[in-house]
Amino acid sequence: MPSYSLKDAQNMSFQETNDLFVDKFSSDASPQGLTLRTYKKLVQLHRSTLQVLDCLMQLPLLFSALKNLSRHHCLGETSLLRVLQNLSQIQQLLGTQGDQIKALIWDLTEKSPEKAAYILNCLVAEATSQNLNFKCRFEFLRISDLRTLSPQHWLNGETINYFIDKWCRNSDTLGLGTYWANTFLFEDKACTKPFDKFDNNGKMVNDLKRSIQRRERDLDNPRWSKIYIPINNAQEAHWYCASIDFDQHTIEILDSWGPTFRTNQNKPLRQKKHTALLASTEEEMVVLARNPETDWSCNPHVEVPLQPNGYDCGIHMLWHLYHIINFGSIKQDRKLPAQHRFTENMVGKRLRLAQEILDQASFRF
Repeated sequence: MPSYSLKDAQNMSFQETNDLFVDKFSSDASPQGLTLRTYKKLVQLHRSTLQVLDCLMQLPLLFSALKNLSRHHCLGETSLLRVLQNLSQIQQLLGTQGDQIKALIWDLTEKSPEKAAYILNCLVAEATSQNLNFKCRFEFLRISDLRTLSPQHWLNGETINYFIDKWCRNSDTLGLGTYWANTFLFEDKACTKPFDKFDNNGKMVNDLKRSIQRRERDLDNPRWSKIYIPINNAQEAHWYCASIDFDQHTIEILDSWGPTFRTNQNKPLRQKKHTALLASTEEEMVVLARNPETDWSCNPHVEVPLQPNGYDCGIHMLWHLYHIINFGSIKQDRKLPAQHRFTENMVGKRLRLAQEILDQASFRF
């Protein structure tokens, strides 16, 4: 951040303030390439930007108070007005620059996956050595869960639940926990045998409705229009998910495992993998629908980007949720910035997820 005092805010013109901050950001946020040092510098710059923005959150209230005061007194061009105008300009600049810095960080990591993997390993090692007290910051997450985001590691349920809870809060998507599928969709805890019959008048209906209501309260999310269900096939050590859109009346299975997709392509619907799961899901969603007579469109295997390895299924599944929340559905548009796209190597996404956890854990470089 450039040095900027109250005296500067009183004396500098609108344009001088603008130039000072733009020039400073232009020099600090223009690295030649991605290194551990430049990554840390950019993250620290972004954090500083957010901290200053937090301090400026009350500006609209001050402007409103000044406006009310001007109705009774002729204020003219006072130093207070100039200060507020300059601070407002800084607020707008920081909002724009903060978004640009964040985009730059993730663009660099997507373009350099090998360097991103090195940085990720370094951060996880540093966080482990700092003995961060996760118990004070997180209800369930521990440092061992952070390590599952390391390159070539399989994500565990605690890590996945953390991001579902965080991203779905106050969104239009009700993300369910990893426990939900093996309670309401499958006969077994390993999620291999979908229920073949759903009793609309049985105890499970009441349990189902209560679980949704409880989830609404937990996420402060009463106005959802979509449901996201993570599924872990423990027998195959594989994550995939179901996505239900109550506005579009669609139920879709999103599975990034290539062999399953290719096997399903030429099979009749009834023989496709996940068809039985779709039937079970549809029966339960009819119970939750505002209009039970609605016809649902069901797809047992939506065409999604496929994982090129055996360990990125959890990352792909979380990125399905990211797309559902931010774009409404899975987007494969090559024009999307790399920070949003599914990529051949998802280590940049792993680093991004790890950084979200480290930020909440108050990790300092």
